[in-house]
Amino acid sequence: MGGPNRRRQQRTNAPGSEPPRAVQRVEPKPQWRETFESWGGYPVFGSLAVALVVVAVLVWMNRPGASVGTAPFATIQRNEVNGRVAGRADAPVKIIEFADFQCPFCKQWSDNVEKKLVEEFVNKGVASIQYVSFAFIGEESKLAAGAAECAADQGAFWEYHDLLFLRQGKENAGVFTAANLKKYGAELKSNVPKFDTDKFNKCVDSGEKRAAVEAQTKQARDAGVQSTPSFIVNGTPMSGVQPIETFRQVIEAAAKAASK
Repeated sequence: MGGPNRRRQQRTNAPGSEPPRAVQRVEPKPQWRETFESWGGYPVFGSLAVALVVVAVLVWMNRPGASVGTAPFATIQRNEVNGRVAGRADAPVKIIEFADFQCPFCKQWSDNVEKKLVEEFVNKGVASIQYVSFAFIGEESKLAAGAAECAADQGAFWEYHDLLFLRQGKENAGVFTAANLKKYGAELKSNVPKFDTDKFNKCVDSGEKRAAVEAQTKQARDAGVQSTPSFIVNGTPMSGVQPIETFRQVIEAAAKAASK
């Protein structure tokens, strides 16, 4: 019954046999795709995209900062300095200042209080001030603090300190990029003729002061500092932009206690 046809059907459907494959039609590539691949395709265009991103980041990091101060530079007169310490080593009152060069309140204190404090107490041998960087606001805080350490290597910490606060702008807005910090070094040289800008620039570019800045920031945290500016006056903590009258009272009380 249906013998030959049935046998042919059985052979056709025998286990392991494969049905005839359909011929696949290859669609031609669009013209844009052929052009794209002829120019190198994804590897080349991917590399170009990465390069553009890098350039954009560099431009952003080195923008001048529209809010930067433009007042003429004139440093505060300090009779005796040693690194980040202003004042005599044997001064009876020791003031530790914790600050961030990007902190607007630190600038306010430096502009309105510090100059008077230096004139009345530091230059007269009553008090000394040690600056400790609490660089917590952002990367530019660390860069600025590191540059100040580079200036300290040439005995110009406090001059550069004054210049950084004078040129302070918006936080993390490009004011304290490496390029600008070196520009401020060149400006510093106008007040400190012996300042070696080549040595300073190499120090800034190397990032060699990052560990010192991190150590100072840790010192601030270990001391319980949570905001800037903060101070310790002979063991007595103070915080915020206190007026000169408050500092007078605290320093005079500390000097009196130290003389007993």
